[in-house]
Amino acid sequence: MAFPRERILDALARLTFIDAGELAPILGEPLATTHRALSVLLKDGLAGRGSHGTAHLPSSHRYYLAKKGIVEAADALDYYAPSDLVRAYPVSRQWLALLIRRMDAVASIYRLAATLSPGVDGLETRVEFHRRGRFDAVITLHNGRSFGVVRQGLALRRRSLYDRLRAIAEYHHNRRPSAVLVLVPSPWEQRLTDEFCLNVDLQDCYVGVESRETLEAWDRQAWISSNWTFGRTYRTLEQVVSQAIHGGWFHPEAPERKRASLPDPQRMVQSAPAFGISPAEKRALDLITDHPMIPREHLTHWLGVSDGRVSQITRSLQDTWGLIEQHGKRGDVRYTLSDRGIRYVTHRDRAQLATTMAAWSTEPSADNHGRPRALGHRILTWQRQTSHADGITWFLSELAAEAKEDGDSELQWSIPTARSDRAFNRGEDAIAPDAVGHLLVNALHVPFYLEHELRARHPRGVAARLRPYIRYYRSDAPRDDQPPFPTTLFVVDTEEVAETYASTASHMPAMKLPILVSSREVLSDRGILGRSWRPLWEPERAPLALRELDGYEWDGLRRRMRRLETRYSC
Repeated sequence: MAFPRERILDALARLTFIDAGELAPILGEPLATTHRALSVLLKDGLAGRGSHGTAHLPSSHRYYLAKKGIVEAADALDYYAPSDLVRAYPVSRQWLALLIRRMDAVASIYRLAATLSPGVDGLETRVEFHRRGRFDAVITLHNGRSFGVVRQGLALRRRSLYDRLRAIAEYHHNRRPSAVLVLVPSPWEQRLTDEFCLNVDLQDCYVGVESRETLEAWDRQAWISSNWTFGRTYRTLEQVVSQAIHGGWFHPEAPERKRASLPDPQRMVQSAPAFGISPAEKRALDLITDHPMIPREHLTHWLGVSDGRVSQITRSLQDTWGLIEQHGKRGDVRYTLSDRGIRYVTHRDRAQLATTMAAWSTEPSADNHGRPRALGHRILTWQRQTSHADGITWFLSELAAEAKEDGDSELQWSIPTARSDRAFNRGEDAIAPDAVGHLLVNALHVPFYLEHELRARHPRGVAARLRPYIRYYRSDAPRDDQPPFPTTLFVVDTEEVAETYASTASHMPAMKLPILVSSREVLSDRGILGRSWRPLWEPERAPLALRELDGYEWDGLRRRMRRLETRYSC
């Protein structure tokens, strides 16, 4: 059965930049019918489409009303003039500019809404994006169950996310949707955010990692929620929907009316980096965002592509779109965000421009004493600790390259220094690793903290570096942060320093903890996945490979590592 002309025009006006596979379940119609209706609009010049993909969603065609389509929609939907339509629907030039800036988040929300929708019998789902406020969007099903979506991008600080969630927890019940869905970049933020929601008593809050599996899977236990009775529980989207309160419709406060100008959608789409950048280029941009001033060779290893392919990616990001800057000369080329790139990630993630500029900007400035310095504090930190920063990106990029070459291993995710701190014991103690990550090696899960240590070289300094982790492993935080238990990897510059770590640990009775140490020279020779790691819980033992950790387990009761009866051997 064909779509009525008015219905498809109304749907495309309400759901700008949606693809056919998402529009069909949201409208509760067959995909073939929806695709046919969109094709007719495209053929008649009433709609346009642009290719868009993200680092976690494949490229697809996203449809929007063209200039001619806006005029047609105004007539079909009984508006006096197109200017009246763009005030009632999110198709004005101001709305399109906003949606294009946030396009990566918009795509994730549409995909989530499609998964939540029944997709049958014309049961429609509403998706309303917010210009401002705590929610990025609200998804309302046909039966009135509503889901407020909050997304944390790489540019949004953890504190800013928590401020939004704290404000939502304080909302009156009729200003809250049935449930709150929080999308975060990694399992590390997922567990920390879930703990925060529990502490502020934000009920009916579910936290998921922004990935294709999480957004599309109806029956995958990818969403976590905690309460004081049962602790942390993993739930499917089906369970989330079934447990949402079946109540009235969620009505947010009406925003102020702003100017609503007639747009030129095709021109706006063609000039937008969100549509012009490929998923591979967005992946590279994410790495540069997380690791400013990353060396070119590290970026090449991390992406697992040829040097020529990296040239294509960086040329597009730098010359075509102006999102990154190149620093240094041949042999020592580095990449970081340009001012335009900072604005791009700021708008994409709904962050504050002043905050992001203060973090990433390379603009020359001066300190309180008039001495020259970079404006961005992350750039300044890199300038002061170049060797340390390069060591971190070297390790992570080499680990990613080795895992990819191995075939049975994968660096599933990693978190940079700026977001890796962890307070525990009610905030009285804290660790601040240089990176956090999760490695899958030969079907063995190895969550880890990385400490690239260049300063602690003598027993007294080594003991001081190990004590925060002694307190950490004595708490319940490791089990909650990175189950089944995280391993801490200390990387030092020479084998002599690694020997100092082993001898110091042998005189510390509390050091029966999952901490390993290796040196840069050994890792370069034997490989990060090779037998390169000295276990500090058995200082006299020969070096281990990370895959051999399956011969040990963490005794949570006694807070110590112990061997399994059947050890792995090769």
